[in-house]
Amino acid sequence: MLPARSPRQAQADDTRARLFAAAAKLFATRGYHETTVDQIAREAGVAKGTFFVHFATKDAVVSELVARQVRAAKNARDQATGGPIDRLKAAVLALGEQAGASRELSRAVLSATLANAEVSDRAGALFHEVHSGMVADAKEGQALGLLLQTPDAETMANALLASYLGAALHFTTTLDPIPLTRVLAPIVDANLAGFSTKKALRSHRKD
Repeated sequence: MLPARSPRQAQADDTRARLFAAAAKLFATRGYHETTVDQIAREAGVAKGTFFVHFATKDAVVSELVARQVRAAKNARDQATGGPIDRLKAAVLALGEQAGASRELSRAVLSATLANAEVSDRAGALFHEVHSGMVADAKEGQALGLLLQTPDAETMANALLASYLGAALHFTTTLDPIPLTRVLAPIVDANLAGFSTKKALRSHRKD
């Protein structure tokens, strides 16, 4: 059981949550570049200095957005019960679900990662955690005879993440009303079918 939070810690957590929500709202409505720390603090109802108690810069909020997306993908992978192929699919689709929740917010995150090398590096490090798990799943799938030995596990993981990034880029740069996951899911399925052995495909048809 986790220890109870003190009143001071509870207040600090609430303030951080309000700042995060305010930043996310403004990124989505105004855009990343147009949003200032002053605006975020005003939206959250706190002094500007309070923002810097919780976040070093507005870029740190973007990093937290990416971190939440990555956590969702890792949780989805951990909860998948159908084996390594299902875990691979769950991780990628969870990324898509998170990015697809708000076109404007995803656009702001993309703008931030393109504009700021530090944010880009942080996002890359976070996504590497997902990538590492996917490589492990692909290797397990190969060991079980469910995935082909060629291409190698890292290439499979790269291809699946590239599918997500391509679908996310399409989602953020067009007005296509189709949800991101509806674009992403058949691409992921096609990739996994191409990587799967006859053994895995037969098992999938039985299911």
